[in-house]
Amino acid sequence: MSEKRGKYLIIDTETTGLHPARHGLIELAAAALDEHLEVLQSFHMDVCPPPGVEIDAEALQVNGFTVERIQKGVSYEELCKQFLDFTNRNFAGDPIAIGQFYPFDYAFLDYVFSVSGYREGLAKAIHGNDFIDTKALAILLNLRAQRRGEPAPFPVTGLSRAGGLKDAFKITGYQAHAALGDVLATREVLAKLLEMM
Repeated sequence: MSEKRGKYLIIDTETTGLHPARHGLIELAAAALDEHLEVLQSFHMDVCPPPGVEIDAEALQVNGFTVERIQKGVSYEELCKQFLDFTNRNFAGDPIAIGQFYPFDYAFLDYVFSVSGYREGLAKAIHGNDFIDTKALAILLNLRAQRRGEPAPFPVTGLSRAGGLKDAFKITGYQAHAALGDVLATREVLAKLLEMM
């Protein structure tokens, strides 16, 4: 069995709306990174939430999902099982989670784990509570510039919105609002933000 060299875990989700208790998780992607932020292994699954979740048509316009594609996804329970296997294979210790607006992804995944029989929620897969949020780092750099009397380097702190972080750093080649594309783009954004800091 290969050595568990993962140190950082980037995650991204796509959902049917903005509220974990009402809307559903429909896509999860993740990447295990080593201490140099190099990708060791990636994870990607389409997910079919349980019956009764609300589907916001505007959310599907953003992420490009159709009801037919959602119905072909795995169950929440199967997703949790596969994601646990992924984290167990890649991390010997507690990974430091990374995300673009990580609290959103955390809230959905914690809810999914909780309703799938894991009393400890997402902590079953991601122990510890250390995380890096690329959106927060961009806001911090804006604040630093403001305090110096300089213009904000990131007028838009979203990842894929027009003028956002991908545009600011000229990052191309990743499909926006596709979980795996956003995971890989977030990794590149983090590297660029670290250079600035």
